[in-house]
Amino acid sequence: MDAGQIVGIVTGVVIAAVAAIAVVAVWLRRRRTARERAVSDELERLGTAAGSALVRADERARLAEDELSFAVAELGERDTADLAPLLRRARERLGEAFHLHQLLHDHVPDTEEQRREWFSRVVDLCRSADGLLDELDSGLSARRTTVRATPEVLERVDGEVTKVRARIADAHDDVARLRASYSDNALRPVADNPEQAERLLEFASRSTAAARRRLAAQQTGEAGAAARAAEESVRRAEGLLVAVADFESEALRAEAALGAMVAESRTELAQARALPAPQRAGRVDTAIAALEDSLAALPAPGAPADPVASLSRVREANTALDDAVADQVERDQRQRRMSAQLAPALDDAERQVAAARAVVDDYRAPVGPDARTRLAEAERELTAARAEHDPERAVAAARRAAALAAEAATLAHRDIARGGHGQRWDGGWNGPRQGGGYGGGYGGRRGSGSDVFGAVLGGMVLGGILDDLGDLGDF
Repeated sequence: MDAGQIVGIVTGVVIAAVAAIAVVAVWLRRRRTARERAVSDELERLGTAAGSALVRADERARLAEDELSFAVAELGERDTADLAPLLRRARERLGEAFHLHQLLHDHVPDTEEQRREWFSRVVDLCRSADGLLDELDSGLSARRTTVRATPEVLERVDGEVTKVRARIADAHDDVARLRASYSDNALRPVADNPEQAERLLEFASRSTAAARRRLAAQQTGEAGAAARAAEESVRRAEGLLVAVADFESEALRAEAALGAMVAESRTELAQARALPAPQRAGRVDTAIAALEDSLAALPAPGAPADPVASLSRVREANTALDDAVADQVERDQRQRRMSAQLAPALDDAERQVAAARAVVDDYRAPVGPDARTRLAEAERELTAARAEHDPERAVAAARRAAALAAEAATLAHRDIARGGHGQRWDGGWNGPRQGGGYGGGYGGRRGSGSDVFGAVLGGMVLGGILDDLGDLGDF
């Protein structure tokens, strides 16, 4: 191979190598360009999304500022005070978003990762601000709807006052008639209800008049508050009258339950007396004597009675005898007897718990923690009784539930009575939603008129509205 051939071969190899390098370089350049274009497109999309979100959220915030200013002028600062923080927090989110957007467009170079992270953060902050502004819009809408409906509320309240007032005379007659059959202690929860209803209706009428004066003076927020006070007073007055109407039916149910309890107690007394003297000695004899005393203390037929209190006393003595006898009889005998007693015990417990729950639900805030604790424990015992497969344990749990519920109702009524002297467990009046009654069952009472009117006044925060109601000293 001569020198020329060698040179030709070397030259061909060099040319091939250069061509290959050029092809690889072009490919790498195109790949890098494609990647850079993809990153650029992604950042451009993120930047467009962030910019649009910023503009949209900022415009919403500006409109919200105007709307809030109009609402303050229309409804008053007190009725809109809780909405201003929403706008402030939205502005704080937007302020952070604008700062990040500025960093993305200043003279300091940013890495791709920084730009991607900050654009995403701007979008998230704008979404958070939008959520706060949505909440602000909803709050303003709800308040305007309530205030603008005030004239309709006042017209409706006027009609309800007329209808409820027409029922007061019947309630007085019912209370007078019930005094012939029930003792003063039994009637205490409803005896004053007609008078309390009259006072609540008078307060409602004066509140509607005050609301109309506030409307005429463009004080829409206070007008709405006065209208709501009038509406609530009418509801409570109606509830007091319903309690009077329901008293007799509830009392009759208590009497029926007392009759069943008396019959059961006499049977259990006979069974207990039939035990051998050594087995009766001590605890059983003491329980027999206590149950006999409770039966002897029942009022004579036709005499004024308190069936609820009587039922509680007999039930307590009956339960004490059951506990005493339970230690003296064989397991199979107890099982048969308790199986027969389970249904009445559960029925009694359910009625007692329902009655106590009705008092707590109706009056809410005046009812303190002791009554609520007893009621919660009674409900737990009742649930356990329903789930218990052993009849003896189920009856015991049901009777504990009934006793706890009766105690809860007593404590609740005590708290309600104290409520009129300034004691509130939440700092304000938050009384019955729908009105009271003698109770959801014969074991408890609800709907007492005592101090309801005072609680209504104590819970109202109407600014200067009470000045328009005149002298309330007569209440």
